[in-house]
Amino acid sequence: MDESEADKTAILAVIRRETEAWLQRDFESLASHWVHSSQTRRMEYYASLGTRVDEGWDAIAARLKTIVARFPKKHADMEHVRWEKVNIVVAGNMAWVTYDQIGIDAGDDLKRELKVLHKDDGVWKIGCMVMMESTIEQSNYPLIEVDADARILWMNRLAQERIYGHTGLASAGGRLRARRRERDAGLRDAVRLAFRELEGQTRISLSPKQAWAVALGENAAGVPLYCWVRLEDGKALVSFDDAETVARRIDGAKEIYGLSPAQVRLASLIVDGHDLASAAKLLTVSVNTLRTQLQRIFDKTGVRSQAALVRSLLSVEVLNK
Repeated sequence: MDESEADKTAILAVIRRETEAWLQRDFESLASHWVHSSQTRRMEYYASLGTRVDEGWDAIAARLKTIVARFPKKHADMEHVRWEKVNIVVAGNMAWVTYDQIGIDAGDDLKRELKVLHKDDGVWKIGCMVMMESTIEQSNYPLIEVDADARILWMNRLAQERIYGHTGLASAGGRLRARRRERDAGLRDAVRLAFRELEGQTRISLSPKQAWAVALGENAAGVPLYCWVRLEDGKALVSFDDAETVARRIDGAKEIYGLSPAQVRLASLIVDGHDLASAAKLLTVSVNTLRTQLQRIFDKTGVRSQAALVRSLLSVEVLNK
């Protein structure tokens, strides 16, 4: 093994030990892999938290100690963490490493990382870290990236599988369209609104996990169809068949309308297309009990039909507190 390859092996070992120390919440071990200098930097971006920059080892240490104190749970090993697209460049006593780190916080979360290392007395240590959170590739619902004219730039696997048979959306001439012509203007308007927010270069007032709802009509069973236009990772994205967004909308409706837990369970089943008979079987209660609950939901939301209720629940917007 030549010197360059030996350095790369040593650098990967440092990064792995530093990551393992973090999972173990072992601050002293983690600190041993960093350069303790006023020039050391740690920069990170989270969709929900924005950008944070710590200048100097003292500031970095203070933040890491705070995080360890607030979230002390240890993770046994790196079994669920993997690195992809690893690239290492060594130039004398300096080196930089780029890679995608998947699964350190929960599920398949993705973080794109850059680490700059300095070799001091034969030991590689981290002098700068840049980390950006990205959730797009790991989404568990269909997701389509579009430009300002609704031209399709990218689709994840689920979107590729479902778009061609979808009742509300279609791909035509390289553009994303509402399958019903009268609904297409609403989709285009939502995409343009998203790009106006994106180009305004101001912090978006809506949570990154929220989205603008676009009505697409109803399916054969009369259940309203929706897609959502959202901004994530500096991109305009359209999602559909999105159970997570539906759940957040219903949770928002619970807060706004004062729905009880039982009413929320019934409302969720109605949004999923169940009638009272099938909902009663799933909840193991009588149809009469659910009919009473539904009437109370109507009273709270001010609607008088199940279709109107679905439209009301899925149109709820809750701003950040």
